[in-house]
Amino acid sequence: MIDLDDLKKQSGIAVIVIALTFLVVSGIAMGITHYVLEQTETALLTTDCVIPDNTLVSSCQDLFDLALYPFLGLRSVLVWANYFIIFGVVLGLLMLGYNSGKNPIYLGLLIIFVILLVYGSIEISNVYRTLLENSYFRDIMLDFTAYSRIMLGFPWFTFIVSLASVLLGIVNYQKIKVNSASSAEELDF
Repeated sequence: MIDLDDLKKQSGIAVIVIALTFLVVSGIAMGITHYVLEQTETALLTTDCVIPDNTLVSSCQDLFDLALYPFLGLRSVLVWANYFIIFGVVLGLLMLGYNSGKNPIYLGLLIIFVILLVYGSIEISNVYRTLLENSYFRDIMLDFTAYSRIMLGFPWFTFIVSLASVLLGIVNYQKIKVNSASSAEELDF
């Protein structure tokens, strides 16, 4: 029998679906943001003007150097944030597999979830390939090479990580069976 408190603890599937959706959407959003910041910096570098009667700055470039260029230089943080999001999704899937090994029903649900996830990842990868056929989108995603590699091989990525998750769940289920209290009582310490 499954109680409601245990079901609340095992709501990791919903969290992983949200995290995978966030991975797909955030990678593209971060790529677009990175590209816009890069184009803005390029446009600002071509602009120059004289600011008269100012003690701090004498030209627009001095002003941009103080105010905007440090902010625009932070665009590399987006690439690193994308790496951490990918790592978080992998870690979340592995934790989901480990936690689902506590109950065979959850392990069965995990296997069904993995099958649906791998099928969905085939569709997502095909959409990403279609997007990359556009040269403008390819230029946007140029700095996100790890994300692009993962999205092009997204079915294999999700299959390998999900397989590790299921195997972790099976190992955890076997561990719980072997290390039960009844087997410890049989040893007569």
